[in-house]
Amino acid sequence: MGVLQVRIVIVGAGIAGLTLAAALARQGIASTVLEQSQRPQLLGAGMEITPNATRLLLRLGLGDALERMAVQPNSRDVLDWRDGSLLGSLPMGRDFTERFGAPLYTMLRSDLHQSLLAAVPAGTVRSGHYVTDVLDSSDVITLRCADGREVHADMVVAADGVHSVVRASLWPDHQSFSGLSIFRGLASVPFRVGGDSSPRVALWMGEDRHFTCYPVDSGRAVSFNATIPSSHARPESWNAQSRIGDLRASFSGWSSEVLDMISAADWIGVWALHERAPVPEWSKGRVVLTGDAAHPIMPFFNQSVNQSIEDAIALAHCLRSATLGTVESLLQRYAAIRQARAAYVEELSTSLIREMRSAERSRASSAEFLVKRENRKAPDIYGYDVAVEERLLSPTIP
Repeated sequence: MGVLQVRIVIVGAGIAGLTLAAALARQGIASTVLEQSQRPQLLGAGMEITPNATRLLLRLGLGDALERMAVQPNSRDVLDWRDGSLLGSLPMGRDFTERFGAPLYTMLRSDLHQSLLAAVPAGTVRSGHYVTDVLDSSDVITLRCADGREVHADMVVAADGVHSVVRASLWPDHQSFSGLSIFRGLASVPFRVGGDSSPRVALWMGEDRHFTCYPVDSGRAVSFNATIPSSHARPESWNAQSRIGDLRASFSGWSSEVLDMISAADWIGVWALHERAPVPEWSKGRVVLTGDAAHPIMPFFNQSVNQSIEDAIALAHCLRSATLGTVESLLQRYAAIRQARAAYVEELSTSLIREMRSAERSRASSAEFLVKRENRKAPDIYGYDVAVEERLLSPTIP
């Protein structure tokens, strides 16, 4: 395959941007990734990589890295907030691999980020390029950076996250505070819940808040997240060591295992969760959105990063035969593939929030609902293969 002559510039070296660059490189297609920070920010939050994304990362050649750094949990266990008694359980582990053709992993975001960096050609990522404006003329797109530098492109991919500068420069942005904040933390302690050290995802459910943890870093650490109601949008922070006291206060009276894990945290970050009106179109001319820049998804069903990976692979597939004359139509095809899927997953996430916050449900019935809902929707979410979807919508391309 010849090298694509279209100059592709990807704004943002997060998971979406690097997955796209790696997928393009495997197709013999060069790209440039502009990253605002001077060096990669190796953030320590954990995440679940679900089978719909795992299968795509395996095709990128990351299987060895996943086996080495990630953990494959055996189940998702829903526990009572006071005493940790089991309210419900969803088998994962080998069961998920057999059902969906790929495993579910828990791992550090920084580990996946490093693996993707290693998968892109040297010189692909340009650090210290903070894009502040996008100028799209008839023949070239100009990206202006905060330091006055300009980068020219034939096509631009906005992969710069939930606060996307590229999206804001081309589409009006409407967001509202959801009334929820999420704390994420990492503790350098072995995973153990209820005296059991077997790997699993543990979720303690309360009436209006919940706490989740799972092993990461090959089982050497525990990542946790806690979602709580909040009357105001908290400032985002990755280095809020003082948040330990705040978070313990928010979970006063809860299981001692929850409180001990919070106390053991090496760091805790906090984010306000916002709901955004869907962007009516993902592409405008030769500029296209991907990842959280296109569809910030609430962190339920754990699909934000997984949908970003799906986006990146779908876009790379669409661009494998691109020319200057076909870029716009190919970006429209990518949007047709991805918009309905992302909207479906987002609705699942937001409806789950509504159900979990319902005053009519007891904790036991909420746990039963959660397990049954995930199990029922699992084929739609985890069994999905974006490459098959792309081929179905593009039957003339082998």
